[in-house]
Amino acid sequence: MKITTFLIAVLILVFFQNFTYAKDEMVIRKENMYWAVTIEGDACYKLIDIEVGRDVPDMRNEPCGLSEGKFSFTITGPPGTTVTLFGRYNFKKDNGFLIIKKKDDKQIWLQDIIAFPPDKWLYSEANEDSGAFDAFYNPSPMFEQSISSIRWGDNNK
Repeated sequence: MKITTFLIAVLILVFFQNFTYAKDEMVIRKENMYWAVTIEGDACYKLIDIEVGRDVPDMRNEPCGLSEGKFSFTITGPPGTTVTLFGRYNFKKDNGFLIIKKKDDKQIWLQDIIAFPPDKWLYSEANEDSGAFDAFYNPSPMFEQSISSIRWGDNNK
């Protein structure tokens, strides 16, 4: 009986430790477009993990960084977590950018990252798929395919 109680206690500690120490991050997926798979045959099924605070000046160094496709992503973290995605390397804004500010503890999930009104703030309430967030989108042609750098923090606009 003592062994069973001990095993249950260990399992509970391991289970709660995983929840307590979950890392705050952005998980990016590069979804291949139909022509990229049929012509090039280089479908990439890796997820790109970027921990909150780790700026990425050049996405070519990340998994699938050189493959064709559209980006989608999730963001976890506390309210106020802010990230900017740039259409140019080294955080340059001249090829568009998207700022996302989390408003609650729920995960944000964005599949269509260009579905925002251009050059003004959008305030999105939480729903069953995504947490609440504010977004500012400065558009550029094919932005959803050309994210080239990522910077964390509220000093981007």
